[in-house]
Amino acid sequence: MANLMFKEIELVDTAISWLQSRLPDDWKVGRQNRHFERTSSLNPPSELNSAIEIQANDNYVKTIAIDVRLSFTPRDAENLASRNKWTIERLAEDISVLVVTPWLSERTQDLLFKYGINYLDMAGNALIKLDNPALFLQTQGAKRNPKPTPRGLAKVRGPKAGRLIRLLVDISPPYGVGEIANFTKIGAGYISRLLDSLDREALVERGKGGRVENVAIKGLLEKWAESYEIFRSNNSSYFVSPTGPEGTLNLLSSLPADKLVAVTGSFAAVRIAPVAAPTILALYCQDISAVAQATDLLPADRGANVVLLNPFDRVVYERTAVGNTNIHYVAPSQAAVDCLTGNGRMPSEGTALIDWMVENESAWRLSSLSAAKGLASET
Repeated sequence: MANLMFKEIELVDTAISWLQSRLPDDWKVGRQNRHFERTSSLNPPSELNSAIEIQANDNYVKTIAIDVRLSFTPRDAENLASRNKWTIERLAEDISVLVVTPWLSERTQDLLFKYGINYLDMAGNALIKLDNPALFLQTQGAKRNPKPTPRGLAKVRGPKAGRLIRLLVDISPPYGVGEIANFTKIGAGYISRLLDSLDREALVERGKGGRVENVAIKGLLEKWAESYEIFRSNNSSYFVSPTGPEGTLNLLSSLPADKLVAVTGSFAAVRIAPVAAPTILALYCQDISAVAQATDLLPADRGANVVLLNPFDRVVYERTAVGNTNIHYVAPSQAAVDCLTGNGRMPSEGTALIDWMVENESAWRLSSLSAAKGLASET
């Protein structure tokens, strides 16, 4: 406990030095002889636990309450925001709040910004806004944790993670670990660990017994996109279509059903949230050679306008939509993450599609696991 307190004191001292070096010479920063209580000595601080003051050149003094942590997650940001208003009202003073920690992820920074909470980490990421005295400081530092701590939590990486995120996004909760395991055929232990990771990132909300109650659709897809890339995570082959990508698209309806082809990327996104006319056709297929031959595609080292993808997992064929010409399109979630990680205009197409998904959830999202099972049995 003493070692913990010493490290926290060091963090506050470093924060004071950082602030002093960036303020005008006639401003002063110092530790205030005041501390805020913790609710438990066994857990990370659940209340503001230190304070500093900034004295402007007009001698106005601003008190800043410090929440100093040795680690700070998106979930901590959510928790701090939920009690921040209550804490400040209890203090009945003009006090701002500053999070001080070794490193903050981009998602954590975004959440703190959203809730109007100042932050400063030792990796160079900071945002400090004060009204009186008027002060605005912002810097960008390390995007990756310089000193990651092993935690034994599952990472959002690989086919199983993709399959789980597809379920979380595509199907409205609630559902528990056992139900997810039965539906996805993924081990319950892995699911539990990955949900713990997503919970720490404030990407899922969990209720009694760890059941998933709510998810952050946009955040989940963006998290998946950090470790997935459409043209690298899938086995990709590049072709030129003599009739253009639209010509190849029209030929898909004549393919035998056992070829199992699904359109993704720009041509899937444009059906829902058009940004611009798509230029590259991306198709998931089990037999690349057979599809290329059936649609008269020519192999290309450069200038490709069609990409055939042997999928990272069969989940890409789940919850597809069938167009007017009997062509299958991947689910919006798959199209979104594929666009986000593509090239050219694809990331902007992915962003537009996600925005549409968030605003029109009832138009594409299944209401329950039962509804998803019913859809699977029909197909």
